[in-house]
Amino acid sequence: MLEEKEKIEYKKYYTTLFSINYLFQGFTNSMFTVIIPIYLLSLASQTGRKITASEISFIASVIMIGSAIKLLYGILSDKFAVKKLGRRRPWILFPVMTSGLFWILLPVLVSLGNIIFVFMICGLIINIGVMMADTALDGLILDICPHERLGRVQGLVWGFRSVGLISGGPILAFMVVFNIFTNIESTFYILGIAMIISAITILLIKEPLSIPKIYIIKNLKEMFKKKEDFKTYAFALLNAISEGVILLFISLFILIQLGIVKSDQMALSIAGRSSNQAFFYQSFISLLVSGGIVIGSIVMGWFVDVKSRKLGVYLGMIFLAISIFLLFLTENIAGLFIIAFIIGTGIGFRHSSYSPIAAAMSREHPEFDSTYFAFCNSLSNLGNTIGLILAAILLSVAGNFLIVFLIMAIAQLINLIPFSSIKSDYYEV
Repeated sequence: MLEEKEKIEYKKYYTTLFSINYLFQGFTNSMFTVIIPIYLLSLASQTGRKITASEISFIASVIMIGSAIKLLYGILSDKFAVKKLGRRRPWILFPVMTSGLFWILLPVLVSLGNIIFVFMICGLIINIGVMMADTALDGLILDICPHERLGRVQGLVWGFRSVGLISGGPILAFMVVFNIFTNIESTFYILGIAMIISAITILLIKEPLSIPKIYIIKNLKEMFKKKEDFKTYAFALLNAISEGVILLFISLFILIQLGIVKSDQMALSIAGRSSNQAFFYQSFISLLVSGGIVIGSIVMGWFVDVKSRKLGVYLGMIFLAISIFLLFLTENIAGLFIIAFIIGTGIGFRHSSYSPIAAAMSREHPEFDSTYFAFCNSLSNLGNTIGLILAAILLSVAGNFLIVFLIMAIAQLINLIPFSSIKSDYYEV
């Protein structure tokens, strides 16, 4: 297996194809948080049905089941292959095409049955397809990307995914608000077609066709034997603990300072203005953060490959924490916009410094490297969720965004403790 990996030439356009696929993954996640709630409420109002917050929460929880079982997808793409396609491309091609098809069919299906049930089932299928492909894409990059370029490639593709994640929904909604698209259903059709096309482009990427023997139970046991692996898992768990909180609340915090959103003991509402205006500024802030993420991802991806991965992690974590602290220094609107960009850069730094570490540790287990990497990313997602739960508790007790930001910045720095205990020989180039 390792010998065949070395024979495959990593072509420059592979990174472009990976980036496109990750971009539309991000668009899908952003659609669920920005477009879907608006569309769901719009459909409900047309039928005279009322949608409660608990129903929306239940739909979201079912849809997110697909994100909670990424370890299973890693096992599938490590062990099961289609002869002429390999063991990664089938788990990208077919799941993404299925997700794209369900985006196209969604406006039709909701008119045929219970909208709650349709959104729940279609959303679950779409998210499973996207998460399955995400895991296989990670594995394919690990299979064919040269070790010395891994940081740059992973940093760039994750940057594109983040652009889609943060800006995809706002951009599509912006086009509907300003009549660039005639209706909101157009966003589903366009995204679905784009995903199907992006999935087909994966066939242009060559991957190893020889498949090593995979012993699932044995391999899973091997993942929990070495101290260095447990240190890596702790590092992954704390890696993104502040990210979800910052990305969720940075726009709201600035909108409150602008007077567009009103905060009454943390009960938020539009302050007597059009919701279109609030959405316009939210989209603008998201674009600033996205721009910072892309630049940060590219710069740190280069740094960890050319200079030092250990130093990159320290710089990334410290820079992100300091950028969060900057929110305490000004209430000036222009200053807050600049800080939003700086925070985005810090998030890009953080991921591009983390990802090569997890990838390098996964290569210590070549028979199930995708499973190992998926498990690390699952832990990172769990840490993200823990951060959001902690923020919810803090907001209910303290009722202050700045206190939440302070705790998140400190929590981000704590991640340096498990990282500092990992021997650099495992991950340095």
